[in-house]
Amino acid sequence: MKNIALFCAICSVVSFIPMQGQDTMTRPSFTPKGIDIPEDYDIAQTNTLRVSLPNVDEKLVKRVWSSFARTQLRSKVRYDRKTKQHLADQAQIKSYGETNLEYASRQSGKDVNFEISFRENNYVEMEVGGFSQQRSINATNLQRNRAARGVLEDFAREVRREQTRLELVNEEKNMKKMESQLRTLKNANTRYHQEIKQAEERIAKAKSNISQNEKDQVDTQKKLQDQQKMVEMVKRKMSSI
Repeated sequence: MKNIALFCAICSVVSFIPMQGQDTMTRPSFTPKGIDIPEDYDIAQTNTLRVSLPNVDEKLVKRVWSSFARTQLRSKVRYDRKTKQHLADQAQIKSYGETNLEYASRQSGKDVNFEISFRENNYVEMEVGGFSQQRSINATNLQRNRAARGVLEDFAREVRREQTRLELVNEEKNMKKMESQLRTLKNANTRYHQEIKQAEERIAKAKSNISQNEKDQVDTQKKLQDQQKMVEMVKRKMSSI
């Protein structure tokens, strides 16, 4: 009877466990979003925890996880072709220790749902009404899953940092492009001023040439008149011979 009462109490609490993937608390935009199963009792019941990563590409998530697992968990991720599972073996989780993880990511619209599952199970079996029921309610699971929740929170921050880093790289690239465009415009502006100066010098030279040309025309016209008189005089001289 005590076992039955305990099982009923457990079921009554489990019935309030939030749906997987549902965000159960309001968080500022800069904190990890979608940490699954936030309460300690509920944490002890699950072998899988997940986080929803908003506005991110799955390829980026996988790349960040590979680096995160290597540097923060001292684990090398691998793909098991036989079981078709993505694994992080011998992961060193702070405040818990070494464990083997399976992980998965799924793109859902603009978001990515990322989850880690433990490849170990600590269960307490209870016989109720002739059926064997299993519940992960021991202290080991609670400690383990608390630590795993911290891992997901840290990982979510790393994803956000990488997103921000890539955003910075892109914005710096755009800034350099704009700086290059500005240099091109400034160089063109300098060239235009040089062309205007050269044109003004050519115009001034042309005006001077026009003035000199007009003087030369007057002088030449006078010389032409004098020459015409000389020709007439020679003609008269010739006719008198």
